[in-house]
Amino acid sequence: MKIYIVGNGKSLKDFDFNFLKDKTWIGTCLAFRDWEKTGIYPTHYCCVDSVVCNHHRYKILEMVKQKKCETFFICHSLFNSDIGEELKKYNNVKSLQMFINSPENPFRYLFDYCSGTSSVLYGYCLGATELNILGMDCKYKEFIPECIEQENGTLKIIKTPDDNPNYYFNDYQQEGDIYNPPNAERIHKSSWWDLRNIILLFNILREKEIKLYNYNSNDTLDAYFEKKNLDELQ
Repeated sequence: MKIYIVGNGKSLKDFDFNFLKDKTWIGTCLAFRDWEKTGIYPTHYCCVDSVVCNHHRYKILEMVKQKKCETFFICHSLFNSDIGEELKKYNNVKSLQMFINSPENPFRYLFDYCSGTSSVLYGYCLGATELNILGMDCKYKEFIPECIEQENGTLKIIKTPDDNPNYYFNDYQQEGDIYNPPNAERIHKSSWWDLRNIILLFNILREKEIKLYNYNSNDTLDAYFEKKNLDELQ
């Protein structure tokens, strides 16, 4: 089974999402704002950033209740929030921490995690035979003019960007959104390296050969995965 892991980077600015209509794919984080416009929802949803999950928990719950995706992979803190009892009614909602605490689960070895790497590893756990990564640019402008830093270190969008340099659609982040600084060098790249090694290790342990390809024109993950161009996607 091929699974397409779709990030939200600028490299997907001109991508035709109709390609994914009949595919098994995982979408991430705030891309639901684009899915609402196009009506094209992913098979599976992933967001494990506790700040983002908490800030958008009502939207996540709405997607769960409306069955917009087959499964949801989220931060465990939502099960302890004001929507926790509702979420517990749905067997298709799982958390990162559930997987970390599960014996022999690859997530036990993903120490620096982000939603991007978690979505790929989630695809691996779903039984993919081939993982195709799109839009995971790992190339952030850490502080955009439309954000301010808060006392607790999180960032807040004070004006919806007219041109967001980090995402494939400009209103991915909107006024009032709260999120963590990307920390691409310290967190994301370390997490991608861990992911590469975990998949290599579990391929050996489970005597499998799960292929992983990165469809991207950026070179940020070239040292981690085999690179292909988006026009080679099939």
